[in-house]
Amino acid sequence: MIDRNELITDIAKLKDKRNRLLAQIKEAEQWESVAWDSYYAVVDHVNALEKKQKIARNYWNNSQGDIQTQIEFVIDQSNKVKKVLFKKRYELLDEEVDKLMFEVCQLADVLGIEVNELSMDFPFFALPAEGGADE
Repeated sequence: MIDRNELITDIAKLKDKRNRLLAQIKEAEQWESVAWDSYYAVVDHVNALEKKQKIARNYWNNSQGDIQTQIEFVIDQSNKVKKVLFKKRYELLDEEVDKLMFEVCQLADVLGIEVNELSMDFPFFALPAEGGADE
């Protein structure tokens, strides 16, 4: 009789242990599912970042030529203004400065900058004109 009761007790303990293990397996499977979901979310995020970088590289490669051309126009017009100042042809200065500002605005447009929205407190704009008061 004792053996039978011990066997019944052992069987009950084994069933409890089996149920605990099954519950742990079920929980582990749920965590595995969550882990895979997280993994795929990270993969999607990395893929999206790579796609954004590719788009940015393509944009830069396509825009670089336009930017270079506009910078050359600005430099050329700036040199014309310097030449007018050097030759002291001040009657032409307003027209040449207007052309320079037009080229600067075109460059800003290519760069996606609104010139009229720039603060006049930037150091470039705060520089005093050279020799304006002494002449």
